[in-house]
Amino acid sequence: MGHGYPYRGSGLNGGRLAAAARAVAISMGLVLSLGTVAVAAGGGVVVPPTGKVAGEGYAYYEQRSTQHMLDSSLPVQPCQTLVVHGQRVGYLTLTTVAPSPNQYTCSEPAGRPMYVVDIGNECSTKKGDHNGFGTSDPQLIKCAKALFRGITQSATVDGRSVNVSKLITATGVFPIDIPKNPLFPLPPGKGRSATYGPGLLLTGLSKGTHSIHEVTKAGTMVWDLTRIVHVR
Repeated sequence: MGHGYPYRGSGLNGGRLAAAARAVAISMGLVLSLGTVAVAAGGGVVVPPTGKVAGEGYAYYEQRSTQHMLDSSLPVQPCQTLVVHGQRVGYLTLTTVAPSPNQYTCSEPAGRPMYVVDIGNECSTKKGDHNGFGTSDPQLIKCAKALFRGITQSATVDGRSVNVSKLITATGVFPIDIPKNPLFPLPPGKGRSATYGPGLLLTGLSKGTHSIHEVTKAGTMVWDLTRIVHVR
């Protein structure tokens, strides 16, 4: 994520990945093999790559989640709600970008769709957050995609494998406003960012307890994330 969540490859010097690395004193979004078919998971489905929730697709939620995390002050709550065109969408985010096992537990009402944040890569106009790329809009978009290379990811929903690679999406450039106590260690103030990575949209999960497990590897760093969701 120029900074990011756990991201791949030699791109660890920029974007979200760089931020994650700095957060743990190291210098430096989920898609299943879905094709075009939704995958059943615990009575619900993983929204396919071209699908929408509340009238918006994966790129919208990738942008909104990245913007939200970059604009967030610590501590960050893992279970939140987005309002999208008047509809409530469960928002399962991250409370840290440090590469380590983490488990979050959330409760959502039956019938509410959910967006699960995964590790992706972002690049911004902030100093040290574009890894040699420029700060024009095309350069930020190019940076976010380039620094995502080399990352490996896997995911399961209720034990069923999901191919995260097909859900990876690119955003355009959007405004950010870094707070004084940020989740990502960037200079405070306004700027612009672009992001590239996966996320997971879920609809129709049945009442009961569900498990969403994601593993992202970038070099020697591993992000092992488990979300336990109680649908009531």
